[in-house]
Amino acid sequence: MTPDPARRVLVTGAARGIGRAVADALTDHELVLTVRRAEDVARLGTELPGARVLLLDLADASAIAERVAGVEVDAVVHCAGVEGVAPAAELDPARLAAVLAANLAGPVELTRVLLPGLRRSGGHVVFVSSTAVLGAFPGWAAYAASKAALRAYADTLRVEEPDVRVTSVLPGRTDTGMQHRIHEQAGRDFDPATAMAAASVAAAIRSVLTAPGDVEIPELVLTPFTHPGG
Repeated sequence: MTPDPARRVLVTGAARGIGRAVADALTDHELVLTVRRAEDVARLGTELPGARVLLLDLADASAIAERVAGVEVDAVVHCAGVEGVAPAAELDPARLAAVLAANLAGPVELTRVLLPGLRRSGGHVVFVSSTAVLGAFPGWAAYAASKAALRAYADTLRVEEPDVRVTSVLPGRTDTGMQHRIHEQAGRDFDPATAMAAASVAAAIRSVLTAPGDVEIPELVLTPFTHPGG
């Protein structure tokens, strides 16, 4: 299906990683991009001319409605998030609260604020979760819990909002700054050959957004694939 170049899409976490790759993959759409750092506003505005760039910290849910006042889009792709990797024994309330604020409360509040417009347009909400919700990984308790809760929220939203398509995308290991940081903290080298490119994940998300109107993709699991022999 040929995408509508005028289709309005909001992408969170667009400064880097999967969010930036999604923005790059949707340059034929009308884009609203959110970033957490002030210095990224001008940079993205220059690199992606035509996109509207908003300063938005999803961890501050109380400020979201004011920040996106007047914004109406046909789709939202929730890419922003934090890792918060720590052993369960070191997972204090403050660290857990920070991860849940950015990865769960923020996306939930942003969706609530944008929902009236999404209903009007028969829109689409895409939540970028993680394959971390499908297994157990040391140090990932807070991150996996936040993404599992987001997945459950998406499933409920899909039932409650029949006029809005809702998709959870669960990428496996992806070559992003987050993976490099996690490996560095653990004292390990990161091998990009064992991961998907962020652009590949973005291409899959684009295919979800541009699927025919009579198709809903409730969940999409993405894992790295390496051809035999490299």
